[in-house]
Amino acid sequence: MLSFTGRRRAYAAAALATALFIPLPLVSDAKPAEPSAMQTPAKGGDFNKRLSFETNHYRITFSEIGGHISEFKNRDTAYPRRDGAEIILPGQQIFFAPYLGTEGNTPAEQQQKLANITAAMYAVYTFQKEETADFVKITGTAPILFLQGKKQFPATLTKVIVFLKAAPYFKVTIGIQSDSDLKLTNLMLYALPTIGPKPENPGNFRDYHHYSIGDKFEQVYQGTGGAGGLSCACNSAAVPEKKIPGAADFFGVSSRFLVLNMQPLFQTKNLSIKFDPADANDKNAISKQSIHLNLGDVSVEKKKPAVFEFIGYMGPKMDEKLHPDDNARKLIPELAKFHKNLYKSFDFGITEPIRDIIVSALNLLYKVIPNYGIGIILIALLLKLAFFPLNQKQAEAMKRMGELQPKIKEINERYKNNPQEKQRRIMEMYKTHKVNPVSGCLPMLIQLPVFIAMYSAFSDAYDLWKSPFIPGWIPDLSQPDHVFSLPATLPYVGGFAIHLLPIVMTLTQYYQTKLTPTSGDENQRKIMLLMPFMMLFLFYAMPSGVVLYWTVQNLLSIGQQVLTNRKNKAAAAT
Repeated sequence: MLSFTGRRRAYAAAALATALFIPLPLVSDAKPAEPSAMQTPAKGGDFNKRLSFETNHYRITFSEIGGHISEFKNRDTAYPRRDGAEIILPGQQIFFAPYLGTEGNTPAEQQQKLANITAAMYAVYTFQKEETADFVKITGTAPILFLQGKKQFPATLTKVIVFLKAAPYFKVTIGIQSDSDLKLTNLMLYALPTIGPKPENPGNFRDYHHYSIGDKFEQVYQGTGGAGGLSCACNSAAVPEKKIPGAADFFGVSSRFLVLNMQPLFQTKNLSIKFDPADANDKNAISKQSIHLNLGDVSVEKKKPAVFEFIGYMGPKMDEKLHPDDNARKLIPELAKFHKNLYKSFDFGITEPIRDIIVSALNLLYKVIPNYGIGIILIALLLKLAFFPLNQKQAEAMKRMGELQPKIKEINERYKNNPQEKQRRIMEMYKTHKVNPVSGCLPMLIQLPVFIAMYSAFSDAYDLWKSPFIPGWIPDLSQPDHVFSLPATLPYVGGFAIHLLPIVMTLTQYYQTKLTPTSGDENQRKIMLLMPFMMLFLFYAMPSGVVLYWTVQNLLSIGQQVLTNRKNKAAAAT
């Protein structure tokens, strides 16, 4: 048997022999490359090479250049007037384009950032389409180059988008694959521009981007501002971006009737609202604002792609659409993760529950009488009946206040130098005659939330979009009625649009005001008679559905006031 020293020498000899015949692994301190720029290996291709298909909700066209969605149209077979309406506006495309961002603001850094964005936007994609009875799956791949100084690192961008055929939901997967280990610092995604439909009346075009970060929801309206004091006048390349820190729960873009929501299935770093580079050379583009998502610092391992997944909804602003059914969740299981606050993107305000009841009632009436204009008239009548007791109390209170005006005037004159005694005497008179000076305002305050909800229901309801009331006069309740336009040759007023319904509304409100007794003096009455003409200014360009409701309310109020005046006259005669 070998001694301990012999055994040790034998082990050493065996180890040496093994080392001679079996190579040891190389130890390397090489780090992943950190590129700062992107290029397309070759621009060009056929800009007209496109891939189109349809689902039950969309008509979609992909373009080879940039792999972007160049046409996105609404499908509504139940209502042909809305079928084929543009979701993508002129000068807008949905790119889902990843790019390397820069933190600096020097001209050179900003120019490099724009070059990085456009590299992904104009990469040449190759498409494959897989279609079944349930979904359409589009897979696009494009070569790209990451640059670190003079070093080039070839890579492949991948976009996989699955659209469900029977539901307005989809899943987007963005992938980056390379033969080299890369560290992509501040990787961004050019996500969403502004969507349509294209406004027939720019004054009624409500477009905004929105996002939720840490369950805090906010909007950014182009050029003005949004909730939370945010503002972003993103109408030129010189305007700085609006950067919002934190991981996004969801983000999207909205117009009056439609919303596009995207929800990342991974943790993001921040997002930005800024000038849209896609619009830089398009003078006809309606919007100059877009939303960009910061994916953070991303490691791309050799032969192992970095993958980013999103689920999304594109469609009408209807709460029931934000709850995918069992069949949709079976096809895209991630839809079960839809965020609970997605409904906030509709921006219907604090009166949304009342608004939803009104819209539901409108749709119920439509099933009986298929005309939303008649439905608005019937809702105005039903609400007038519901508020009739309150309105009568308001009228009676104003009548009693009017009867006390001579005595109030006398007290004001007698105690004009003694405000405290004047106030005491007036309150004592109110108590003696059992009159509450605020009782006339209370019915209006109670009805105010309903009026606000009415404006939302008849202004931005998807159901009223392109819905006619009287063909030839009011062909679309979501737009102002247009009778004719003054000839363009007329100085100052040439091209001015004449809307008849707001004029009718003003005349009816003026007549109603003349019939209504006032509790104030003659000067106050004159001011009240001017109010209808101020309303004409406010309501002139409003959707005809809103103006129709207000006009019907005026007519019903006139009828109520005539009956009240006759009743009071008969009571006085006896």
